[in-house]
Amino acid sequence: MTLLPSLAGGPHSRTRRWLALVAALTGLLLTLSSCAPGSNGVEKESGREIIQAAGAALRSAHSFEIHATSTVAASPASITFEIEGPHSGGGSFTSAAVAFEAEELGGVDYFRSKTLWSQVGGASLQADLGDRWVFIAASSATAAQLTLAFGELTSAANLANALTKTDTTAVRGKSDAVTGQPAVAVRESPTNTIYVATTGKPYPLRWVQSTAGVVTFSHFGKHFHLKAPRKPLNLAALLGR
Repeated sequence: MTLLPSLAGGPHSRTRRWLALVAALTGLLLTLSSCAPGSNGVEKESGREIIQAAGAALRSAHSFEIHATSTVAASPASITFEIEGPHSGGGSFTSAAVAFEAEELGGVDYFRSKTLWSQVGGASLQADLGDRWVFIAASSATAAQLTLAFGELTSAANLANALTKTDTTAVRGKSDAVTGQPAVAVRESPTNTIYVATTGKPYPLRWVQSTAGVVTFSHFGKHFHLKAPRKPLNLAALLGR
């Protein structure tokens, strides 16, 4: 059995069959091309609607990565964090005063730093811990203190709330691209611009606050294979809490 039309018959019969084959192939190509990623339509919406769509998309994201940098000359800082679920993530925070790595997995926070512990428990604690990983229950007061510096940047819900906080003043801007991905710029204020993807889900791709810093979102849906550090020390026990 063959999928090609038989060449038997007269020239008119063969022509009709080849025309039928061409028509079938053309229809198939059109169907396949329609499955390619296209516009999600947000670039036609109002500024507020675009921001609301971006907030909803971010809340629905199971995993993504953020990279944030401060543009404040007096307090330079940066954070890179991989988020995978409501209470699962890992990354690093660096500022002029302190630098540390952090992970949260299964209700436990893990930290490692060469500079943080002197601020938490003095020079003796820093000397005892060095560069070792420590752990503490995420619900503890100490963990809350340690995560305060970057807590707003490691929760999809918190980020989405911050993005949409001033959406009533949002004005749609021009189409643009962020790391090669089509986007539309939405200005929420003279110093606050959000770039939203115009293909696929309308994820926020970049959030520029000229008086504070820049947050870039990427790797939506990626599995980061996060693992707890091996043999961490119990910080609560060391602090006597």
